[in-house]
Amino acid sequence: MRVFGFLIMVMVLTGFAPNKSNYLLLNSKKFTVEGSTSIGNFTCDYDIKAKDTLFLNKKSALIYKLPIKEFACGNFMLNRDFRKTLKENKHPEVTIVFSDIRVNGANYLYTLHLDLAGKKKTFQNLVLIRQGRNYKGTLELQFSDFNLVAPQKLGGAIKIKEEIQLSILLQT
Repeated sequence: MRVFGFLIMVMVLTGFAPNKSNYLLLNSKKFTVEGSTSIGNFTCDYDIKAKDTLFLNKKSALIYKLPIKEFACGNFMLNRDFRKTLKENKHPEVTIVFSDIRVNGANYLYTLHLDLAGKKKTFQNLVLIRQGRNYKGTLELQFSDFNLVAPQKLGGAIKIKEEIQLSILLQT
C-alpha cells in the first residue's frame, strides 16, 4: 500500500498525471440553427449525448458529421423545409470541425470548419463563452454564404430572413 502511494506521489510530482487544464470532458453537445421569418422565429436542434474529450492548446480536432434529417425544428413541415433548404438530397450531412482550441481567460478561442450544402468555410478566433459548467459559441451566417436561397412560402407572403445563427453548446 505504501508503494502504491509513493508511485502516485512520484507521478504527480513528475508530471505523469493528467493535467485537467489541458482538456475538457464533454458530456453532450447541442447544435442549434436559429432564424426568423416575416411571421416569427424558428429553431432547429441537433443533440449529441456521447462523451468526448476536447484537448486544449494542441493540434487536434473534434469532427462531427450531423445528418440533416436528424435536426428537429418543431414540426414535420418545418423539418421538411429545413431539409429542402439545406439540399439534404444532395448533401445529407453537415460537417462541423473544432480545431485550434486554446485558453483565453475564462473562455476559449477556436477555429470552426463548416461544410454545409457542399460548400466549405473556415471561421477563426471564435469564442466559447463559459456559462457555469457549459461553454457556448455562436456564429452569424447567411444563406448566401453557402450558395443557399432563403425559402419563401405562400407566394412570398412568408419570407425567411437571410441571416441565421449557429449556436453550439458544449456541456461538461
